[in-house]
Amino acid sequence: MGLMDPISAVIGLALTGNTIEKEYRALDEAIRRTERLVPEFDPKTYDARALARALDSWERRMVFEHRSTTVFANLAVQLFEANASLDAKTVMLRMAQDEVRHTETCGQVVIGLGGTGEVAADVAVPPLASHRGVSPEERALRNVIYTTSMSEMVAIAMLVDELDQTKDRFLRDATRRLLADEVLHGQFGFLYLEAWRPWLDAHPDVKGSLGRYLTHAFKVIEGVLGGPVQAEAPLSEDELALGLHSSARGREIFYETMEHAIVPGLERFGIEAGKAWKERRLLEGGTVPERPRI
Repeated sequence: MGLMDPISAVIGLALTGNTIEKEYRALDEAIRRTERLVPEFDPKTYDARALARALDSWERRMVFEHRSTTVFANLAVQLFEANASLDAKTVMLRMAQDEVRHTETCGQVVIGLGGTGEVAADVAVPPLASHRGVSPEERALRNVIYTTSMSEMVAIAMLVDELDQTKDRFLRDATRRLLADEVLHGQFGFLYLEAWRPWLDAHPDVKGSLGRYLTHAFKVIEGVLGGPVQAEAPLSEDELALGLHSSARGREIFYETMEHAIVPGLERFGIEAGKAWKERRLLEGGTVPERPRI
């Protein structure tokens, strides 16, 4: 990824108030997987510190979901260039729409927790990796694997753990609605690989290339999501009830998901993911993106 000038903006929940908004609401109603069951948050039983930390967490998640929309939108373009099937291109665009809708869900939580529903953010859109020297088909496979089979699978594991821990009904409901969509996002890469299995079997050189790519990709994602444990005080009962988790727990979930779900899942397609995980390292010129605060 090249250096980009930031574009500062405030993202929020403002809508047009005209036919565009009506179309958005119709789309949301058509594709949402579960209804909003708990519309209001009751802060009375939680201490101020826990509420402030929960608010900060959901504001950061709001920004992250908003930014993820552009990742899937750009990946949809690469699927077009790879001449992927019609359903794969359509579902990728649907996943981009999911992230926009998740931005609204997070904003509703932010308001419930006492925030304004508006968050300052850098809205510059970084390009996806172009993987110079590989075919459009392999480029799409690489970025689908990294974005969905790896990043989104870890996100699912984090959300499942958060849902199991969260006691507050309002936050459980919001987390459940996010998770309902994210399951598809994590499955997509493995389903895409299954659809491309005949092509991969006919191109064993690409399987080898994907294995070599994973040597780098695993190290990149480890730097982004499996970074060092931060020094922090133990979480209070209120913080746990509001779904907050420690960096140590996040690191544990990352490694469990990589080693017991993602690596074996990729191995099923004849890609040497296990070897790549053991030998993971940044390749020449490789950089690790800044760790997202999610």
